[in-house]
Amino acid sequence: MKKVIILLLLSLPSFSLLAQLGNSRWKGTIRGDEPRNVILDFHKDSLSVYTISDSSMVETMTYSAKDGVLALKKIDGQSDCDNSVIGKYGFEIKGDIMYVKLLEDPCNDRSYALDTTKWFRWKDHPEVKVNESVLKQYVGEYEFDAGHHIIISLENGRLQAEGPNNNLPKSTLYAESDSKFFLKIAGVEIDFVKNSKGEVIKLISHENEDYELKKIK
Repeated sequence: MKKVIILLLLSLPSFSLLAQLGNSRWKGTIRGDEPRNVILDFHKDSLSVYTISDSSMVETMTYSAKDGVLALKKIDGQSDCDNSVIGKYGFEIKGDIMYVKLLEDPCNDRSYALDTTKWFRWKDHPEVKVNESVLKQYVGEYEFDAGHHIIISLENGRLQAEGPNNNLPKSTLYAESDSKFFLKIAGVEIDFVKNSKGEVIKLISHENEDYELKKIK
């Protein structure tokens, strides 16, 4: 009986790792010719990778997780990985952040995309209806520094964000509340902030870290 208990205890870490990954989704950026913001969507024993902006599929894989090692094998997708090649990555989950680092992977395409990356636990972003009179308050130009401005406009009842020097084409902001919005193309949340007089003074972009942009127009 004692031996059985010890074996069960030894198996708990591996089970815990699988439990943390199974049916979970994580947001991050994969490197490549065109870096993309994607979701890692873990199922029971398979993993789907798709873009945040339009949900287009990048790759599907099988996976296993044991002793802090994530093993991946391609099923189908855009990488040049052979379907028989297994890539191994160390991973660690701390709260709502997952860190992934290459251990060994013969597929350079996959290893370049995933090595030394950080992933944030995904949450759904349901859209709500916001009155146009509220949205009009946010229209204007916001500055991070002299070379990085974001222009917020209002078109057809929705806010649009555009950053000519930030590689941000005009893109829809989806309202989550009267002051919180989701920029789907980048996978980031944006909060508009008012002062004590009710005037909009800045926006905060919640990315890997928070960036504050002052409203200048």
